[in-house]
Amino acid sequence: MGQCDSGRVTPIHWQCFTMGKYVAIELDQADIDAMGRQAAKSKATQDKIINAVIGLIKEKGFAAASSSQIAKRAGVTWGAVQHHFGGKDEILEEVLQRSHLKFHDTLSANRFTTGTAERRVAKYVDAAWYHYQGDEYMATMEILLATRGHGKAGNDLSISRSRRAHLDLARRIFHDSKGSDKLFQEVIYTVHCMLTGILIEIALEPESFDPRPYIKRLKVTVTDMLYA
Repeated sequence: MGQCDSGRVTPIHWQCFTMGKYVAIELDQADIDAMGRQAAKSKATQDKIINAVIGLIKEKGFAAASSSQIAKRAGVTWGAVQHHFGGKDEILEEVLQRSHLKFHDTLSANRFTTGTAERRVAKYVDAAWYHYQGDEYMATMEILLATRGHGKAGNDLSISRSRRAHLDLARRIFHDSKGSDKLFQEVIYTVHCMLTGILIEIALEPESFDPRPYIKRLKVTVTDMLYA
């Protein structure tokens, strides 16, 4: 069965892998437009499925994200869900990946690498806190807790790759710190544990707990760890 890639030879030629070799095929503009519409439609369906999972977990917890409820909320059949993702484990993995990429893409902006050390720490912590309050992160935490020790969603390889990416990102932002990789990992875990704890406390005491002094203290702690 042939497989096309996105490398166009000319504006109306594409390369397809057929019978063990690449061959050029001609496409008119209508073909190209149709492919674009199909890709957009597929992306929209995938987004509906992922948003359905996140919404179910946010409102009713991990157990509510059953196969039937995911399909019902997304407005598609379970067969369509399987066509796009394969199965529930793959959907959960996609939720984790999207949350990670959203965090990484946000903090990859050049503005996080400029300013004084204190200013960069403040921007880093504020952006992390904003992300942690989002629906994607809340769903991520529920998935990781529910699937720990088994299943694809909580595998060590995925977590290891995420840890490496976070380390590279922190080193880019705090490029003038002389800290070791071990210290940077400690900083990352300090931010993660503190913000996650704050989220839990807000859930327990939504009317009375004020997170602001603790986030302020976290910024001071991170600055001291990286630059003391």
